[in-house]
Amino acid sequence: MDAVLWVLQGFMAFLTVPSGLMTALRREPRGVLHGETVGLGGGPGPAARLGGVLVAACGTALVLPGLMSRATVLTPFAALALLIPVAAVPTLKLKRGDIGPFRWFFGTLFLAIPPVLVAWGRLGPYPL
Repeated sequence: MDAVLWVLQGFMAFLTVPSGLMTALRREPRGVLHGETVGLGGGPGPAARLGGVLVAACGTALVLPGLMSRATVLTPFAALALLIPVAAVPTLKLKRGDIGPFRWFFGTLFLAIPPVLVAWGRLGPYPL
């Protein structure tokens, strides 16, 4: 079971660190209008940038404490912190009408399973 938790942690870190960094560092699209460079809008706002930093930090905290054998209690709390964007992003998409309630429920459930398993395993029977 310890190996399964390490694989889940590595997979979540592999997905969340680049995703969070891309969200936090993405620039506003620019275009040229009448010879002047103008912003086209649509870049991430401050809340999305902060969320990207949170996700990247959680992804890093999933793996590094266990590899360095220091502050290993950070790993389950980082997994629990990943539940914030897992619940928030689909809820915002549901409010905007981008997805329906069926996709919202099962999508959130599907995305919440790995962080919950890692948090349960690292806080409970299989600590680092």
